[in-house]
Amino acid sequence: LNAFPGVTESPDTPIWKMHKKGIFSVKSCYWSLNSNQAMEMEWPWKLIWKIKVPHKVSGFIWLAIREACLTHEVLQRRGIQICSRCYMCGEEAEVNSHLFLHCRTAVNLWDMFLCILGVNWVMPKTTLDLLRQWEGVGRRRRSKEDWWKCIPACIWWTLWKERNERSHDGKLNNTQKIKMNSLSL
Repeated sequence: LNAFPGVTESPDTPIWKMHKKGIFSVKSCYWSLNSNQAMEMEWPWKLIWKIKVPHKVSGFIWLAIREACLTHEVLQRRGIQICSRCYMCGEEAEVNSHLFLHCRTAVNLWDMFLCILGVNWVMPKTTLDLLRQWEGVGRRRRSKEDWWKCIPACIWWTLWKERNERSHDGKLNNTQKIKMNSLSL
C-alpha cells in the first residue's frame, strides 16, 4: 500500500456530493434528506415548518418530536437525579409521550380537537408517530382549509406552557382554561 501513489498527485480534499460546488451547507443537507420520497413519509417536516404558527412554536414542535424537550426524562438521561412526576396529572413519570399524548390533560385536549374534526382516532405511541399519521386526518376532511395542520402544535405548545407555569410559578389552570388557551393559539 505504501507504494501505491493514488489516483492523482494532488492532496485529498473533502467534497460534499449533495451541493453542486462540493461545499457543505445545512440547506443542501436538509433538502437532500427531504428529497427522498421515503424520507418525506418518515419525517413530517411540512407539519413542523410549513404550518401557520409562530417560529418559536415550530422550533418547539421540532424538539417535541425529537424528544429533546427538557422533560424529566431528558434531564435524567443527562445525569440529573430527579423524582419524576407529571406536572399535569401527577400520576406517571414525565416522559415526552406521556406529557404530549397520554396524560389526562393531553387526552382532554386531543378529544376536544378530534371531536371538532369529527374523527375517531387511536393515539399513537410517540409524538413523531402522531405527526406521521396526522396528514391522514386532514385528508378525511376533503376541505381546502388547512387549519387542522396546526392542531398538534396548538396542543403541544399549550401543554408545555402550562407545564412550565406549574413547575416554575406554581400556577394551576383548570381544564377549561387550558382548553381555551389551546384554541386561542
